[in-house]
Amino acid sequence: IRVVLVKLADRAHNMRTLQYMTPEKQRKIAKETMDIYAPLAHRLGIHWLKTELEDNCFRYLYPEEYQKLVAEVKGREAERKEYEREVVEILRRQMMEAGVG
Repeated sequence: IRVVLVKLADRAHNMRTLQYMTPEKQRKIAKETMDIYAPLAHRLGIHWLKTELEDNCFRYLYPEEYQKLVAEVKGREAERKEYEREVVEILRRQMMEAGVG
């Protein structure tokens, strides 16, 4: 199992540095990672690693869709911040009323 964990860690590192490779190599490595390493991480119960690998694969296998998602998430950042501020204020008020904090 130790060898498998080392291979998964090495692949995670490779995926984090994929931007320095040619587009062809990026796609090849991303496909291999999606087909072999992400399912392996899932089967071993390392869900955070599976998610990281799949997210990085998506970036290189579907670059246009990835850019659309990045733009959409960025576009909603102000909305999320406002919602977060409102929730914090509600919780703060309720805690004060309950005598907590």
